[in-house]
Amino acid sequence: MTTMIHDAVYRDELLDEFRYNPLIEALPPPFEPGDAIAKLMIRPPYSDAERNAPSSYRQLLTQRIVRLHQPMEREVDVFGRIDRCIRWGYADRNPLSQVYAAQLAAGYNASVSGKGLNYVRGYHPHTYGFSILGISGIGKSTTVESILSLYPQVIRHTTYRGIPLVMHQVSWLKIDCSCDGSLKGLCMDFFRELDDLLGTSYSEQYSSRRATLDRMMIAMSRLCVSHNVGILIIDEIQNLCSAQKGVPERVLNFFVTLVNTIGVPVIMIGTPKALSILRNEFQQAKRGSGQGDPLWERMPNDISWELFCRAIWTYQYTKERIPFTPGMKNALYEEAQGIPFLAVHIYKLVQEDAILSGAESFSEKDLHRIASEKMGLTKPMRDAMKAGKEVDLKQYIDIAPFSFGDYKDNYSIAAETKSPAVSPPKESTAQEAAIVTLMGLGLSHEAARSFVSMALAEDKSGCLAAPVIAQR
Repeated sequence: MTTMIHDAVYRDELLDEFRYNPLIEALPPPFEPGDAIAKLMIRPPYSDAERNAPSSYRQLLTQRIVRLHQPMEREVDVFGRIDRCIRWGYADRNPLSQVYAAQLAAGYNASVSGKGLNYVRGYHPHTYGFSILGISGIGKSTTVESILSLYPQVIRHTTYRGIPLVMHQVSWLKIDCSCDGSLKGLCMDFFRELDDLLGTSYSEQYSSRRATLDRMMIAMSRLCVSHNVGILIIDEIQNLCSAQKGVPERVLNFFVTLVNTIGVPVIMIGTPKALSILRNEFQQAKRGSGQGDPLWERMPNDISWELFCRAIWTYQYTKERIPFTPGMKNALYEEAQGIPFLAVHIYKLVQEDAILSGAESFSEKDLHRIASEKMGLTKPMRDAMKAGKEVDLKQYIDIAPFSFGDYKDNYSIAAETKSPAVSPPKESTAQEAAIVTLMGLGLSHEAARSFVSMALAEDKSGCLAAPVIAQR
């Protein structure tokens, strides 16, 4: 089944680098930040009169809460990064240029010879992509998919300014890293996605035993060129941790090749678990940092959390209207620990419970009770987050907050060379332990250090400065 194909409608571009490039001129104009928020906001329909509907219908209506999306500042930031990747990536691949023709020829030669795609002389890509790493349930994939939906995924070109131009443009392609982290599975998913979009049969063509992994990789590179793929998004990148030895390095090196040889920006999305792979690959870390590296931690209990809670609070289906109070906000934060996915489901479940029991009302205590009774599988993880102890959180790496050292020493391109492995100290001062705890609660490293410094300045007894044994 093919997706909707849009006929190209060209706009006049303002930037010299974008002008007379049909791949860019066929895209929608850049969005202003305020417009981006409006575009990313998802508000399911709601009527206060629905609270008088039969209970069976109201229990169904609570599912609307899950569909709501309230964009925050970081979503707008990622929007801008993706937009820059698409436009500047195409700036290096104008189909009217000689370099573009040379790339097509190189792809064909690689397919025939089976020796891999070579660099094209005179071609130097300047857009690399980036990585989004954050805890599970924070909204990384949902945000990226919402952003991508604002771009026509497949554009058909026929004539550009009187010049015959017969081709398709796939502005973005998103695939999940397979559960076993295999490169062959990644390639097959790529072929299937193209088949669904264009009605082709690449997956069938490369499913035979004669189709070696090397040929599949060459084909994937060639098809990115011939179908003008704007960006490639790889989700669930942490699944590479489950791959056989040597596979993660090969996959990451393949992404680097895609960027270097054909200029397709690669965006990787994953949980903190992916740091164990990426931090050992400085070359890939550099490519992943072309637009900076958003690190999505749990939301702090601040004005952003209140804005999010007020957005979901609109959707109430109990007969009694429950007002939004600071107590409700804090109770929901305590149980969800700043993870929107958990907050939405706790709020949904507490309403379903109130409707089913006939109480038609709920309180702060009910939020705590429902979180304990109906979200038992996440309770150990939530308790670990509440404790804010790094040693406990490491058991749940997909929800563990990033430490300042993880990013600065192991991943960021700010480090010119790999930092040597340093064993964690067996002893830690209370000040350092307090900083780690506050970071676990969502504060930045700088904010946590500042807070602890102020507390020490006000400490008259001196007990806060006493050394303690860190539980590691």
